[in-house]
Order: sequence, then C-alpha cells, then structure tokens
Amino acid sequence: LMLFPRHKQIWSCYYCVLSHFLSFFFFCLIPGSNICTSRGVTTCRQCLAVDPSCAWCSQEFRPGSDVSRCDLKTSLEKLGCRSDSMEFPLSSVQIIQDASLSDKASGGTVTQIRPQKMRMVLRPGDSKRFTVSVKQVEDYPVDLYYLMDLSYSMKDDLAKLVTLGSELAQTMGKITSNLRMGFGAFVDKTMSPYMYLTPPDAITNPCFGIDEKCEAQFGFKHVLPLTERVARFTEEVSKQRVSRNRDSPEGGFDAIMQAVVCKDQIGWRPDASHLLVFTTDAKTHIALDGRIAGIVQPNDGLCHLDSSNIYNKTTVLDYPSLALMTEKMSENNINLIFAVTSFVVPLDIFKVLFPISSSNVFILCLGQKIRSKVELDLVDVPEDLNLAFNATCLNGELIQGVRSCSGLKIGDTVSTHTQCLYLYILLILIQKNSLGPFMTL
Repeated sequence: LMLFPRHKQIWSCYYCVLSHFLSFFFFCLIPGSNICTSRGVTTCRQCLAVDPSCAWCSQEFRPGSDVSRCDLKTSLEKLGCRSDSMEFPLSSVQIIQDASLSDKASGGTVTQIRPQKMRMVLRPGDSKRFTVSVKQVEDYPVDLYYLMDLSYSMKDDLAKLVTLGSELAQTMGKITSNLRMGFGAFVDKTMSPYMYLTPPDAITNPCFGIDEKCEAQFGFKHVLPLTERVARFTEEVSKQRVSRNRDSPEGGFDAIMQAVVCKDQIGWRPDASHLLVFTTDAKTHIALDGRIAGIVQPNDGLCHLDSSNIYNKTTVLDYPSLALMTEKMSENNINLIFAVTSFVVPLDIFKVLFPISSSNVFILCLGQKIRSKVELDLVDVPEDLNLAFNATCLNGELIQGVRSCSGLKIGDTVSTHTQCLYLYILLILIQKNSLGPFMTL
C-alpha cells in the first residue's frame, strides 16, 4: 500500500488477481483441492458465497479431522454427509404472472409485455436466463396535448388552429380510435425585460403601441384538459387571442415543463401514448436566461398551476434546463414533438421542421415513428445484479448485447433474452446488503 498511497482501488484489483492466481496454483498442486475447499471458510454463509458449485455440511465430522465442511456436493456425500445436513440451495426462476399478449387495446386490460411478473432466486456468482416478449398492439390509446405559442407573431397561424381539431382527429384515427386532445398556450415571463410595462395601458393590452387589441401577457395557461370531445378543442381554440411580448425569444420551456409534470390537471392517462406537440415560430429562452430579469432560483421541475390553471411561478423560477426537461419527460413518459418554422431550425434543440398548415400529416407520421421502436428500460436494478441482453427482432436474428428493436409495425412481436447474474466479491466475504446470500426479484 505504501507504493500506491492514492490508488487503493488499483492495489485491491492487483490483490484480487494475485489471489485468484494462487488459488489456481493450489488447485493444481494439492490433491483433492478445489475452489470450495481452498478458501478456508468456516461458516455456511461464507461457503455458499464462494461459488455456485459449493455445498456446506452442517454435521460435524470425526474429531480432529481436517476435512473441510465446505466442498463440492458430491465430495461431501462421499464423506458421509447426510442429506438433511447438506446446504446446497439452487438458483431458480418462477413465472408468477404470464398473461397472453393482447391483439387490440380496446376492451379490458391491455398486455404488451410477457411475462408480467416473475420471482428469481440467485446464488452469488450464478446466473439464470429468461425471455421477455413485447408486442405493439393495435388501437392503443393516444393522449395529444397541443402547446401553442400565442405571441403576436403567431397571429396568422391561430386561424389555422381553429380547424386543426377535426383534422387531427380524422388523421389520428388511422392510428387509434381512442384519442384524447388538450390545449395550452404560452407567451413569456410577465416581467421586464420580457414584457411591456410602459405605458401603463400596455400591461393589459401589450398591442397598445400598435393600435391593436390583444390579450394581456402570460407565462403559461392550461386551457383544455385532455378530452375525447374534439368539438371542445375547436371551441376553445377559437376563443384564444394572441398576446405580445417585448423580446424575440419566447418562454416555451416553462410551458413544456408544466405540461409534463402537471399530470392531474392535463389529464395524462397512465395507459396511453403521450404526445406533446410544441408549436412556435421563434427561438426559446433557456436556463440562466432568467438572470437578465434577476431570477436566480433554478426551475424545480414541479407543477405550479393555480386554481385558474395559470403558471404562478413565472416570475420566481428560472427557465428549465434541457437536462431537467429530459429527465421529467422520461419520468412521465412524454414524447415531445417540436413543430417549428424554418426560422427556428438553426437552434440545435429543435430537430423537426414542418409547415404548421400540414401539421396533421406530420403528427401522424411522428406518432407512427414513435411507436416503431421498443426498448427495455432498467429501473432500480441492485448493484449486485448484472443483466445481459440479446434481442430477437423482426427477421428472427439473435442480436447479442442489444435490448431494443426498431422498424416495428402495429401487431409485430419481438423478444429479448436476458441473463441475470448475481455478482459477489469473493475476497471480502461480506454481503453488501441484508438479503443474505440470495437475491430475490
């Protein structure tokens, strides 16, 4: 350790390699020695953690004998260890819930992954394999929330949105008959330098200086919760009027964050595909832009809609960062679609361009593309477990080290073959948790 005072982990690795080499050396030179007897363990717990092939005999051998009670099962049987004194647990996989995959999403419970629940018991160092099948069912429910920029430059496009509801419903009907639509709008933070504060009339009518009448500026307002009534979408959109902010970038990221995390107010269904369509013709303020107005408190990623469904922290919290938005969208399973004009495209965060007048066709294509890929996601996997994947996709070819399949169509079924390994550091012989020498999933 004196040679590597700051590299104890490296020294520990060297020690581990040396220990394994010495173990191999003893196996070769000492007759009857094996991985179980060479460790010199003295308890059942230590023995079972050495290797999956090791067994422990709780019965005492003849006094003075140097026979190891930790040995291969066959060796202990030859030494006369009774079966009721033998500890040799085996790893196992038990399928608890294995309902068949659904063909359509309508009617009852929808099953897209099989099996649904399983119990696995693993010895340290042992592994088990199991297969997970995934199917893209037909007519899966879709929640589509339309987030509209209502700054003054979008005045011409607002008229197009009035007819968008029926067009979207008709187009999305090619994907699903279970569609719900909602609507929200945004402008920017209601403070200087983002907002007109003078003359006083400009606060209630930001278009005062251009001799027009428009809506007072707001940050984000949730207008219509997700509903199956397409007529409500058209009705609410027709009531909207544009506003006017002072600077060119908009406060769209504030709106995205609230639409993502305010699940109850928006009405996101847990068993539906979630599409959030973000429409703008201008670039968007990002994290730290709030410092221009003296806002130094970072966005907290929480819902802040008041009783009127207005974002009430617009002058308190900074704009959210891309990292925070990505985290919250992943956490809430939201697919964000940037529907922007050509002026916005040079900004790298906007990856999609389409004419707003053709948005219904675009959303149909995006909806199909989003559902064309399936990937297994790992959540809260214990550090002691190592999972390896092999995927069988559409052509039936086994692809090693992959846990996703793309290019899928409705009704396609794919599978992943998973190997679960319980890792254990043999030299330490101390469990990292309180589960004992077994891990149950």
